[in-house]
Amino acid sequence: MNLRNIYSKVSLFLLLVCSNHTYASNLPYELLNAPIHLISGKTVSLADYKGQKPVYLKFWATWCRPCQKQMPHLEHIQKIYGDKIEIIAINLGINDDLEAVNNTIKEFNLTMPVAIDNSGDLAKKFRLVGTPYHLIFDENMNLIHQGNEADQPLDNKLSLLSQQKYSVAIDSNILIENEPDISINTDDGKIHILFFTATWCDWYLKDSRPLQPNVSDACTIAQKNVNQLYYMHPKYSWFGIVSRLWTGDKDLLEYRKNILSSIL
Repeated sequence: MNLRNIYSKVSLFLLLVCSNHTYASNLPYELLNAPIHLISGKTVSLADYKGQKPVYLKFWATWCRPCQKQMPHLEHIQKIYGDKIEIIAINLGINDDLEAVNNTIKEFNLTMPVAIDNSGDLAKKFRLVGTPYHLIFDENMNLIHQGNEADQPLDNKLSLLSQQKYSVAIDSNILIENEPDISINTDDGKIHILFFTATWCDWYLKDSRPLQPNVSDACTIAQKNVNQLYYMHPKYSWFGIVSRLWTGDKDLLEYRKNILSSIL
């Protein structure tokens, strides 16, 4: 065997090795393997697409007005890149059901796979704070985009991925929870009452769900009742716990001032 043949075989071997090499993902195991339950009955995870194709996850809700405005863009992206990028629309499963989701699918003629996060597990794992929420992962399941806008940076990254061009990964630690758990001492001999709500459920749902006023009305009534009960039972330990969704420090301070200023 001459030297040229040896070089040819070695080069071919290296080419095959390189072409079949899959680089490690920068995602932790629990995110890479988090089950996504599609309404079709199929269950997938990011790990299923690793080394195969990029993935674009879009979190949304039927009553989220910005989400509705972005739906035509989402379907447009599906039509352009659906064969090269796995696009999955994930409904939050909060104040939504399969019928409402299907109505949105029909309204906007959505053709990508759709999931409903009924357990809230995906929202928690991917550190969702509000919708719309966009996450893009490259073919090796490295996080390359996190945001809330359907804007030019999002479109640029999708275009690059569809052409198998390099896109800079961002630190996946931004998806890792670092807030301390809520700690309540219940061994003090007192009765403890926890009130769970959201800073926006009384006014936002009133505007976004005009055909279901009972939802926002229930929030308003509950908040008023809790304030009254607090004054009636001052010896109890009261705790107001609000959802982090669409809520920053400023929103929380305003809410405490206007609604629950008496609940600690």
